[in-house]
Amino acid sequence: MGYGLPWQTVLGHRHLAIIGEIGGCEGENPASSLRRWAVAALVLGTAATALNPVFVRLSDLEPAGSAFHRMFWALPLMGAWLFRETWVKAPAPAKASVSSRPLHDRWLLILCGLFFAADLTALHWSIRLTSAANAILFLNAQPLYVVFGAWLLFGERASARFLVGAATAMAGAALMLGESAQFGGDRLLGDGLGIAAGVFYAGYILTASRLRARASSAVINTWTCAIACLPLLAVALITGQGLIPGSLQGWFLMIGLGVISQACGQGFIVWGMAHLSTGYAAVVLLLAPVSSAVFAWALLSESLSGLQFVGIGVVLGGIYMAHRASLVPGGKKNGGT
Repeated sequence: MGYGLPWQTVLGHRHLAIIGEIGGCEGENPASSLRRWAVAALVLGTAATALNPVFVRLSDLEPAGSAFHRMFWALPLMGAWLFRETWVKAPAPAKASVSSRPLHDRWLLILCGLFFAADLTALHWSIRLTSAANAILFLNAQPLYVVFGAWLLFGERASARFLVGAATAMAGAALMLGESAQFGGDRLLGDGLGIAAGVFYAGYILTASRLRARASSAVINTWTCAIACLPLLAVALITGQGLIPGSLQGWFLMIGLGVISQACGQGFIVWGMAHLSTGYAAVVLLLAPVSSAVFAWALLSESLSGLQFVGIGVVLGGIYMAHRASLVPGGKKNGGT
């Protein structure tokens, strides 16, 4: 049975502190203000992507079909955004069209789409072969892969305080799913795919964060959607999963999935990553299971256990710790870039 506690009590002062610092104050330097907006974009983007399970749960399509629709319906919106940026507004040299970009950047754009498609495919098959709790639990290990990859590939070093905050947030995510997670037996393949989904998503975050220094959010998201559509369509066709919703409501759900979860969600996330350290951005994305739990409770009438409430508080506390550890006097980032 769920608990009837108000969400203000669940989220508490830590959550309000994270959001409250976004508002800024009079006289602050532009870099600090931009960072606050970047944090706000990550929070909003994570909340939008967290609606994905709600859309998929209410849809009459199988997961592979839903994953394709998510990218397909986001593509026109992303393309319109890119067209406006490239042709309507005067483009800055750093935001030049893709055709004039170095070959290295074009390969990175393709890699973003492939990583995202691989993440969705591995996650959805993991959910089918193991429990949803196991799949999401392994996916939420992505901050570990991101921090390690950022250190190995880009030389970004995380402070001890930041790592403690990240570990705390991950522990909170594990608590939220602890009652449902089961290991061993015939779940090994599904668990392995869940781990792979986390690695693929970490690869997407690392690649997109590097590209944001030279490419706009519109460029990255448009190419991610366009490239990801192809393998996702192939997976749906090969596995025989349907692509046509059976009702008008089903079509609206798929359009909402693409527009809200992908276009708006990833649009905010990729924009925010340009102004934050890669590791910190990955930790903030752990708000996804918290947001998903809230949406499932509010929209699907799913109850929450006491352990899940504790996990939500621990996640928020860990993110707040990582947020404080990522700051040094003067508004610079610590332990990230």
